[in-house]
Amino acid sequence: MPTPQPAPAPASLTRTVLLRMAAELVASGEPVTDTEREIRVLGARAGHPGVQVAASPTAILLSLEAGAPSSLAPVRGPLRLDQCAAVHAIRHFLATGRLTLAQAEQELDAVRALPHPYPAWVRHLGLMGVSVGLSLILQPGLPNVVVAALGSLLVSLLMTQSGRHSLMGSLLPSVAAFAAALFAFGGYQLDLLDGPLRTLICPLAVLLPGALLVTGVSELAQGAMVAGSARVFYGLVQLGLFSLGVVGASMVLGVDAMAFANVRVEGPGLWMAPLGLGLITLGITLSEALPWSLLRWSGLVLVLTFGAQLAGQQSASSLPLGGFTGAVVASFVPGLLDRLRDDVPRLVAFLPSFWLLVPGTVGLMGVTQIGSGSGDGATLIGAAGIVASIALGLLVGSALALPMARPATTWRRRGAQ
Repeated sequence: MPTPQPAPAPASLTRTVLLRMAAELVASGEPVTDTEREIRVLGARAGHPGVQVAASPTAILLSLEAGAPSSLAPVRGPLRLDQCAAVHAIRHFLATGRLTLAQAEQELDAVRALPHPYPAWVRHLGLMGVSVGLSLILQPGLPNVVVAALGSLLVSLLMTQSGRHSLMGSLLPSVAAFAAALFAFGGYQLDLLDGPLRTLICPLAVLLPGALLVTGVSELAQGAMVAGSARVFYGLVQLGLFSLGVVGASMVLGVDAMAFANVRVEGPGLWMAPLGLGLITLGITLSEALPWSLLRWSGLVLVLTFGAQLAGQQSASSLPLGGFTGAVVASFVPGLLDRLRDDVPRLVAFLPSFWLLVPGTVGLMGVTQIGSGSGDGATLIGAAGIVASIALGLLVGSALALPMARPATTWRRRGAQ
């Protein structure tokens, strides 16, 4: 006697779950092209192979088939890394039939209600760890590290307030950049540190739109013109707001043009880089609620990305080449891990490496130098070239990981037997 098949889910429930899943995937950082592909796969699994979906950074439009009713859903604010991991798990279980649509809807409700696992003071320390770790790599002088730590604490407090007041949220880029620049330029005027421009980048790195710009360029390269151009333009506006805060602080303090020079201070030695990477990984774990079970994988991607970026820069003394090689590794390794292991979401393993590549820092330095009158068009073109090289590296890394999908699936099935 044949086993009875479960009754198909109502069309309204299917449309709702697919719509919400698409919105959460975009909120977790997925490019719209990847989101649309994932939703079509899930739709075919649910018995609707003709799903039509149009994703943008702010809204999702979805219909189960041509001529059928469609629904629109907004994309809410970005997700923490633990929430991104939960969304990935829901998508995977839904695709493999381990969750029904009704169960997936309940799980998506729980994702947004998931509280941060750590108190506020721990999150502040986490952001300080990220800032200090970046300073040990970008600007390793002891006074620079101290200023980066103090600036990150102030920026973290401003971020907390911005979540409570809408006006503060709109002004956060300029206000945070102004506050961090006061610390850095003030220390420079007191002859306590050199290279203040690179120093103030470290506490601002968690706010800079580097990932936004690179994702936008990646979407443009894949033909998503509306989403890609929207992200790129929004990211450039954000850079302008950051630059406005930095230039404003320089005018208040009356610093000279040398304060805007891209100067790197020599540190105690190469041993500072591993310490910086460790602090970045730990800081991301505490501030962005990275699951401890995924810490080793994110740390692995972070170390490999740094090594590839450094090798590319040293081999040809080229920042764009370093950004390209680092981005290839940052995209390929998480893609490979995602196919080898069900419990390692690609985005969760990949996103922390963006804070190391820090493409937005170079863009901010270029825009700020021009705004202060100490830079020229070549400065901004160079920054744009670095962002484009990182975007190209992400595309290449993703393309290299695709041929590994079938062998990895076969290997994983044999390991499960």
